[in-house]
Amino acid sequence: MNKLPLPDWMRGGTFKLALAIVVLLSLSSTSIYYLESRDTVPGLFSAFWWSMVTMTTVGYGDIVPATTAGKVVGIMVMASGIGLVSTLTGNLASLLVERKAQKRKGLLEVKISGHVIILGWNSSVPGLVRALRENGLVDKGGLVLVTDLPEERRDEIAFQLDLGERLSFVAGKIAQENVVHKSRPGSAALVYILRQDNMPPHESDQQSIYAALTVRGMAPKVPIYAEAAQPDNRVHLLRAGVTELIDRGEISSGVLALLGSAPPAWSLIQTILGLHGRPALALRPLTEAEKALSWGDYSRELRRLDGSLALALCQTARSLALEDILDAGSALDQFILELFQSHGRETKLGSQGASVLVNPEDIQPLASYDGVLLLRAGVTGENP
Repeated sequence: MNKLPLPDWMRGGTFKLALAIVVLLSLSSTSIYYLESRDTVPGLFSAFWWSMVTMTTVGYGDIVPATTAGKVVGIMVMASGIGLVSTLTGNLASLLVERKAQKRKGLLEVKISGHVIILGWNSSVPGLVRALRENGLVDKGGLVLVTDLPEERRDEIAFQLDLGERLSFVAGKIAQENVVHKSRPGSAALVYILRQDNMPPHESDQQSIYAALTVRGMAPKVPIYAEAAQPDNRVHLLRAGVTELIDRGEISSGVLALLGSAPPAWSLIQTILGLHGRPALALRPLTEAEKALSWGDYSRELRRLDGSLALALCQTARSLALEDILDAGSALDQFILELFQSHGRETKLGSQGASVLVNPEDIQPLASYDGVLLLRAGVTGENP
């Protein structure tokens, strides 16, 4: 008959030491209870108390063996306890140090929720993290950075970002399921997938697509914001479950073109986005009472309350399923669908395609909208 294999935690030295201590306490407690009179050791708990105090060499002296046999048991407990307890203490300290080292190396699964996950690394990450801190998005759950950068580089990043215990690393490639799983996307508040500057554009986008598929399979409802390295891959990233897609080149082109006709626009954009301070742009959810108002009434009331300027109405994105957007004639799209199905995962993509109505007419009703984009009062910004 084959014996069942022991779990890994039962094979370690710490478990064996703890078991030896339990056996020693049990034997010594039972022995001293039967060897001593009830006047000396009133009950089993008192016997256990004496064994624990003697083994740890605390020696309160409230219970003292009166018989020779009891004193011999005491000598054995003291001699054995010194070695067992000190060894167990050393092992536990080593485990704590090793676990902390593994966490620093990004080898452990994070144990947090409500956090922000950044998959990949490029030069824009410090600015992104600073903006997240300004908006209070990393205060609650912290930040998890998933990257295959070497340990020395991760140490530099930790010093640069200055988040302390709020920053956790997961080491590995963002396209690997077991790596992404350690970042716990199912309990995250936001996920960012960034283009990786140390890879060719096509390879970076390929990893981003795999990462989006993995995250969406583990967390159907979490918002995923991503960058595309190549314009041709935008549609594939969206089909892989990305909520919103950002193209840095497209944004730069638009801003540069705007500067031609409105030179101060860049300073305004920096102030709105909070590139050099607190962001001026904010999202405010609409209450049920506010949804009964018109845009004109709401804007005037908001201005009166705190001086904020309402800019646009926002409508929550509708839910999408993978089948709704995949092209049946595309081999890549069919491959994406087969990946989901082979892993037994839902094909819901969560929310996608949020819409805004900028500067609506005063008579516009708010009933079908969920929030308002506004400019906070008194926020200023200057070029460094």
